[in-house]
Amino acid sequence: MIIEKKKLELFEEWRIESIILLSESKIEKNEFLDRNYRFLVNLGLKPFSTIMNLQEAIYNYQYYNIMAKFANTRAFELQNSPKKKKLYTRFINDRENYYYLKDLATESIIDFVENENIVSYFINLRSKRLTGQIFEIYIKSCDSLILHSKNKKILDKLKARNVFCEEVRESLIDSYVNKSY
Repeated sequence: MIIEKKKLELFEEWRIESIILLSESKIEKNEFLDRNYRFLVNLGLKPFSTIMNLQEAIYNYQYYNIMAKFANTRAFELQNSPKKKKLYTRFINDRENYYYLKDLATESIIDFVENENIVSYFINLRSKRLTGQIFEIYIKSCDSLILHSKNKKILDKLKARNVFCEEVRESLIDSYVNKSY
């Protein structure tokens, strides 16, 4: 338990440092994702099967989000290789599973946070396919915690709590969400 707590503290420090590097344009999105993937693998902290607090929920969100993006990148690398069709399919399935688990972590984060600390809205996207689907959840009470989802159940939960604004807005991290990887 003490080791897990220390690893969570290291993760939170790393999360903030990485976000600062990205926001100050000291690293690009691909490097940000790669560095975070390597950090999580080296940290050796598995996601929490039962989330007991906000810190664990944030860890799970970040873990599954990075793993989904990693799986997506690997799938993209293999998409035109007929000999690697099974591996491509495995990465696509992994991506979808990780995004599903990320959405469970998102729900947990929302459950731990009071309404006055949540702001959510659909975001402007360059992608026509995702426009009107992805929404942002800004957790004001946490340092640099901006979440994204397209999960209808989460959207309904935010609307039921009266923390969802129907107005489409620019993402607080627009240059990140609108840059492909």
